[in-house]
Amino acid sequence: MIRMETLEKNTERLEDGLRSVLRTPDDAPLIALLDGYHPADIAEVMERLDDDESIRLFRILDSDRAAEVLDELDSDTARYLLDNEVPERISVLLGLLPADDVAELVSEVTTPEKQESLLTSLARQDPEDAQDVRDLLAFKQGTAGRLMTDRFVSLSPDQSAESAFATLRSFADEAETFNALYVLAGERLVGVLSLRDLLRARPNQLLSELMICDVVSIPADLDQEEVARLVTKYDFTALPVILPNGTMAGIVTIDDVVDILREEQTEDLLRQSAISAEPGMRNLSYFSVPIWRVVRSRVGWLMLLFVGGTLTSEILHTADEHSVSPLAAFIPLLTGTGGNTGAQSVSTIIRAISLGEVRGRDLSRVLLRELMGGVLLGVLLGAIALVWARLRGNPLDLSLVVSLTVVAVCTWANLMGSLIPMAAQKLKIDPALVSAPLISTLVDATGLLIYLNIARHLLH
Repeated sequence: MIRMETLEKNTERLEDGLRSVLRTPDDAPLIALLDGYHPADIAEVMERLDDDESIRLFRILDSDRAAEVLDELDSDTARYLLDNEVPERISVLLGLLPADDVAELVSEVTTPEKQESLLTSLARQDPEDAQDVRDLLAFKQGTAGRLMTDRFVSLSPDQSAESAFATLRSFADEAETFNALYVLAGERLVGVLSLRDLLRARPNQLLSELMICDVVSIPADLDQEEVARLVTKYDFTALPVILPNGTMAGIVTIDDVVDILREEQTEDLLRQSAISAEPGMRNLSYFSVPIWRVVRSRVGWLMLLFVGGTLTSEILHTADEHSVSPLAAFIPLLTGTGGNTGAQSVSTIIRAISLGEVRGRDLSRVLLRELMGGVLLGVLLGAIALVWARLRGNPLDLSLVVSLTVVAVCTWANLMGSLIPMAAQKLKIDPALVSAPLISTLVDATGLLIYLNIARHLLH
């Protein structure tokens, strides 16, 4: 039995070994190092390498492993490989993958022009596979039709159990799953039975006697979130997909549902933390998302929350000026901005930790990345704060204090938002349990201290 900790250490060992071996031009040590590693581990490490290293690594893989690695990669790395690898090899690799995986890959990581080029190239090699992919792409993104595969076992109701076993053997290299066997009259689904039921049957017993006629099926246009809900609620391993004309087009399997749950959970987590859940970012690992996209996804909501925070300051500004000092009027705005920034950072780090994208050894990289993000966010919000404070009639020196504090608090909150969950993980504490309350308390207290110190140095 392989323990989870062993798998994690294997990935770390692979990354360390690759970074060392990739410094030499000889491919032989690289090939030897990759031997025995799972495609998912290779893909995870490739996402952490630079582009030149990742494509060199990709080109030495045999076709079967390269196809599986391509299917496991995040959108940005896969897009780079599709754009820079020899087109003929890409066609071969796509031909080795199931049609639903190819449809997902080309729709997420390519432009319409590149997508058409890939499908045309695939059609020259295997017209049937290319047409299957086109059929899937005709369905709306995020629906059961886009997720399904047509690699399912289809039987006839007038077959005997003994005859059905012969049919199963013919599907040995094609079917996605053998847990559920579908009985079709023509192209219409009339029943389903399990492999266990078939094993228990008498050799001459007809499938019409064995099958369950009351079959749960889903329409091709059903939203993927509803598909995931049905599978998890009723413990299905697969669901048949029915077209409007009543024919059975394919099945959605449990592995697709796991991907849906991960994507939907990511989307919900980002939205709860006031981060724009761009479709292109949901499937990217923590280090793969360009810093400008991180800032773009976060700054919009931070600006909106910043404007909301000014309402409290407006109320304090309208109070009797002898009872509320000008400095005190900005405290709720500054602490709120720091708390919101820190909460966003905490959410992204906790997600990255839970998915294995960030480990303890990445602390310095994470802090540097969050420092850059915090500074960029702070500068954008600080500029707004400077203009707003001046428009409120505050003197330039006080407005500068507020603006610089926004920059400092955003940077500090971003750093603490990444450091706290990673420290909690190191101490074997659930990061989700302590990070949110701790970041709120810490940023409020230290944010006020930062504000007063900047004011003490700039105001006379």
